[in-house]
Amino acid sequence: MRNRPQPTMDTVGSEGRIRRFFEKDFTQYLVFAVPMAFIAIFLLYPMATTLVRAFMAPAEDLVFHGFSLEGLQQFVVSKLYRKSLWNSFVIGISVTFFCLLIGIPMGYFVARVKMPGKSLILSLGILPVIMPSFVGAFTWVILLGRNGIVRTFLNWLLGPLGIKVPSIYGMFGMILCMTLTYYPFVFQLAYGAFASSNPMLEEAAMLMGARKSHIFRTVTLPLVMPSLGAAALLVFVRAIGNFGIPSIIGGEDYVLPTLIYFEVNGFWNINGACSIAIVNVAITATVLWAQKAMVNRHTYETISASRSELKMNESLAMRIIAWVFCGIILVASLLPQITIIVMSFFTKWTGLFPEGFTLANYARIPHTSHNELFNSFYLSLLSTLLCAILGSIVAYITERKKPKGAALLDLSVMAPFILPGTVVSIALLSAFSGNSWLRLTGTYTVLVISFMIRRTPYVYRSVAANLTQLNPSLEEASTIMGASWFYTFRKVSVPLILPSIISGSILTLTTLLQELSTSILLYSGRTRTVPIQIYSAVQDGNLGQASALSVVLLVVVFAIVYGMNRLQGSKMASAFKMG
Repeated sequence: MRNRPQPTMDTVGSEGRIRRFFEKDFTQYLVFAVPMAFIAIFLLYPMATTLVRAFMAPAEDLVFHGFSLEGLQQFVVSKLYRKSLWNSFVIGISVTFFCLLIGIPMGYFVARVKMPGKSLILSLGILPVIMPSFVGAFTWVILLGRNGIVRTFLNWLLGPLGIKVPSIYGMFGMILCMTLTYYPFVFQLAYGAFASSNPMLEEAAMLMGARKSHIFRTVTLPLVMPSLGAAALLVFVRAIGNFGIPSIIGGEDYVLPTLIYFEVNGFWNINGACSIAIVNVAITATVLWAQKAMVNRHTYETISASRSELKMNESLAMRIIAWVFCGIILVASLLPQITIIVMSFFTKWTGLFPEGFTLANYARIPHTSHNELFNSFYLSLLSTLLCAILGSIVAYITERKKPKGAALLDLSVMAPFILPGTVVSIALLSAFSGNSWLRLTGTYTVLVISFMIRRTPYVYRSVAANLTQLNPSLEEASTIMGASWFYTFRKVSVPLILPSIISGSILTLTTLLQELSTSILLYSGRTRTVPIQIYSAVQDGNLGQASALSVVLLVVVFAIVYGMNRLQGSKMASAFKMG
């Protein structure tokens, strides 16, 4: 009788490894695979497609007919392209300069000067960011347009001196409107930097006999430089990628985002729009690199762990200067909000006073805007929920699991944060329109995807920052006690990071309700939202209807932010410091 072969050690070890493999909990890998697949399909693939189409000749389909530099050559041969590129540079640099010029002193005054009403100034100083930029643009048309109230008054006042105020249309208007829209980013970040910097170095320099101006230039300013650099980058990226303001008051002066819209909406030249988008991305990436290099070259740290209390400047002259400066900026930047509320109760506004008092602008909303209101809330709420899920999972992966590609994953998620909305739209159009393997144009799906791509960074960054401050010992204890990964994540991790998820989600929701630059190229008649309806009403000259819709939007957004602040006990400005 033949003996059975005895199992060897290698066979037993192999069987044990196979058994242990199938006994493992694969839930986390399956959960992690979902956001990875989403990022690969709806972000990396569209951006790669955009890059390829930027070097293809104009065509209506995605069929590759060979490489061509025709799209990029337009920046050499076309006067419109060259002028648009130049205008984008001028606007980006000018708006950044003026925002720094306004925001740094405001931040310093509120943080370092003893003045009443600081909380009020901080709260009012964030309102221009809450209002959609294109809404602010058309209210400035009412104020400084050809027959605007402020322009009419100033021309009457300065007429005897031979001075005539220019209208809001063109480069002057775009720079003014963007500056008064984006200065809160610099103001809030500068205030935080000045308020949190350790004053011991300044006190030491003062004891050594240094003048206050010298101390500010050589000690205070270098300490807050990283925050100011981040604020400058944020303003430049927002300014160079803004679509709403140039489309309404730009007039004949095109910029890159409006040029992209012109190519798509006028000629359906997706490849040409991709070429413009690539140039826009290259400019943004270059500025990002320059900003990082400049900040890294001048990095300062306070070695001592001890701190002393900030000494407020109590000089009467300085307090008056601070109040007057902050007051003028706040009044100028809040004029659009005041104007739009007044305009919503009238039919037109020419000259010094509005005409035709009516409640019809509001009464008409349920009948003419019910579909747009549903789309705005449905798309914003659904996208916010998905952003919260996607951002939380990706943040958990990068901060807790730390895979080898964590840095690449972080870059992939955060890249859309610095990309203009029109660039994201073009990327999705280039990948999922025409005869694409997955056609999504004109659907709710493509809008949800575009919103997720652009706004997931808010939740991701909020949760990631929270996770870096949380000790993982509770999660490890749950795992050691035999709990599955999914149970630990659901019962331990999520409750710990829930406040940051809520904060990021609220910021996501409020910005999505105002979104225009992304949806303007992706919507259809069925998926039109309130911002698109407001934009169309302005283009048609129906300012009363546009104002009423804008007021509704502002009230909803403000109520959400105010409710979050009351619930969490934080200031309104804190929700926007992530920018």
